[in-house]
Amino acid sequence: MLIPVSDQTLEQLVVAATTDATADEVTPPLTPGGEWTSERIEWLRHYHRSNSAGPNGATGESTWAVVASGVVCGSARLKANDEKGVFETGIWLTQTARGRGVARAAMAGIIEKAAERGAREVIADTAAGNLAAQRLLDHLGFQLSPSTETGRVEAKLELTSPTIV
Repeated sequence: MLIPVSDQTLEQLVVAATTDATADEVTPPLTPGGEWTSERIEWLRHYHRSNSAGPNGATGESTWAVVASGVVCGSARLKANDEKGVFETGIWLTQTARGRGVARAAMAGIIEKAAERGAREVIADTAAGNLAAQRLLDHLGFQLSPSTETGRVEAKLELTSPTIV
């Protein structure tokens, strides 16, 4: 389930991230070594506060906490791309939540939110070595394209026809 990030939810998200996910899975590589630092934790808080206004806010991006069995276990995002009708998405989950269908449910929710906002296409990308994410995206109907330039796999989902999730 996706829920808006309130102050209370944000603190639960920070605890989930810092205790059950690596910093590099959650934030950009702000500090060497991939460890959780005060700088990365502050970045995480600021990022979600900046995006709490949703698509009409200054960033044009929305984030939600991912909740499974009543516990905050990750975050998902959706941002309108520069190209009209194209939305970019991303997700991270705690290690405990992985492999339990949580990502699939969260991504299905994100696709639904994109469609509600008039998306004609949803894009994502993942590391070339993240086979679980690639399987998920493929299962949801995304077309995958490895990029030799970036070392990542780009994914695109056309929303012109009904999506089965």
